Amino acid sequence: MWGARGPLPKVANVLFAAVVVPIVRYERPALIVVRRAAHLRRNPGQIAFPGGIVDASDAGSDATALREFEEEVGISRERVRLVSRLADVVTLAASVTVSPYVGVIEPPIVYAHDPAETASVHEIALAEIYVPGALRRGTERVEASGVRHDVPTWIFDSGELHVWGATAHMLADLVERFPNPDTFA
Repeated sequence: MWGARGPLPKVANVLFAAVVVPIVRYERPALIVVRRAAHLRRNPGQIAFPGGIVDASDAGSDATALREFEEEVGISRERVRLVSRLADVVTLAASVTVSPYVGVIEPPIVYAHDPAETASVHEIALAEIYVPGALRRGTERVEASGVRHDVPTWIFDSGELHVWGATAHMLADLVERFPNPDTFA
């Protein structure tokens, strides 16, 4: 794992990315997720946290996460207060190392997402993630380098929002590190 600030390592054929795991501090906190635009090369149409690949001009992965958050959902990065960093996740299919940052945002929220990157923005009541049985293990299988992997999934809004893979791993880490959703109220 590498630090949140300072120069990023130069490693051949490995991409580094960062995302914000954004939580709106409503009376009942909500998690923001995006549906990636269908024409994107990486993970088209998937439900994900706002974020992207680290640029050489970014001061660190936290700066990447905030820049991409602002670009994808149209909320100023100055409104996001990063409160924690979750464990890095390496994606199976793309071999991208993703650094997730938990960020809190005070309401009111007005979205102005970039349709070039984001098809839609959704809020999920944070308490839904903590419902026993919300996390389903072994319901998705991904093949990478000839090996089949079981990946965790969450399904919200009657199947409309299907969260799996790296994003689901980040949700599991969030629930483990913050066992009470009222922490963010």
